[in-house]
Amino acid sequence: MSGSINSDPKWRSIAPANTMILGEHSVVYGQPAIACALDQFVTIHWQTRQDSAINIYSALGEHHTQIDNITLHPKLSFVIAALQAFQSHLTCGLDIQVESEFLSTIGLGSSAAVLAAMLSGLNTICKTDFNLIQLFEIGHRIIIDLQGRGSGTDLAASLSGGTLFFQPKTDLQPLPSIQKLNIKLPLVLIYAGYKTPTAEVLKQVAIAWQDKPNELEMLYRSMAQVTKQAFQGLQNQQFETFYQACKDYQTLMDKLGVNDETIQKIIDALIRCESIHCAKISGSGLGDCVLGIGDLNNCNSKALSEVAAYQLITIKVSNTGAMTESAE
Repeated sequence: MSGSINSDPKWRSIAPANTMILGEHSVVYGQPAIACALDQFVTIHWQTRQDSAINIYSALGEHHTQIDNITLHPKLSFVIAALQAFQSHLTCGLDIQVESEFLSTIGLGSSAAVLAAMLSGLNTICKTDFNLIQLFEIGHRIIIDLQGRGSGTDLAASLSGGTLFFQPKTDLQPLPSIQKLNIKLPLVLIYAGYKTPTAEVLKQVAIAWQDKPNELEMLYRSMAQVTKQAFQGLQNQQFETFYQACKDYQTLMDKLGVNDETIQKIIDALIRCESIHCAKISGSGLGDCVLGIGDLNNCNSKALSEVAAYQLITIKVSNTGAMTESAE
């Protein structure tokens, strides 16, 4: 980070990885979701400068630009977009070092975590004092601008931390709702070894259901109802209700057409473990991860060997959301 002035203020921002629990696909169309933050983090180190230069350093690339003309970088789009969103509030240059404890190729919401850490840091450095919902709204606009669509559930989880019930804004509800649940679920996450981009999955779903729009709308409504039942179960500590909702949602994901042979093999292996209460797709499907609720402490050898054929991601729910502190 050459050219930085050592006497200038320094900050450290962190934001957690995240995963969907319920609400995949239907949340894109305004239905609720349940998600959680995970105990793997993106960290951003900031140092102000006495000039107008912005220097960004990341494993994905290095970029040098200026406050008054923040130029693009193909692999740092969320970092650049966050800077552009706060451009009018920036009064000094910045050296920015982005680090991550997890790979962007695994579906743990790395882009959302980077965006959440950027928003938290810039909110502190620029002294804008935006609240959680305001930061989410800024970030969600960035997601839409860059990706064309997206509910922002992953961003909500990385910003807030913990397990949360997320309701996107709708015509009847002008602001999104982010409601944290005072609960930590035991999670097992298995990566299938490949990931179909979410945009591609959504495209395939749209094509498959293009002649059945009413049936698709009813399917999304069923998903919403199951998600609400799961939320009520968690609120009331009725975990069997929650586990059944997860099973029901997996059935709906299968009906939607986003299950595949490998994902089903992982699900079947997990549910043969007595200490796994339920298992389902986590994410858009056609690859990526399978989420199990429970642990692997009471699995027979055959089930364990089947699970071991894939990548086990060790995770826990993190109550820590995006935050920024002085690094002096």
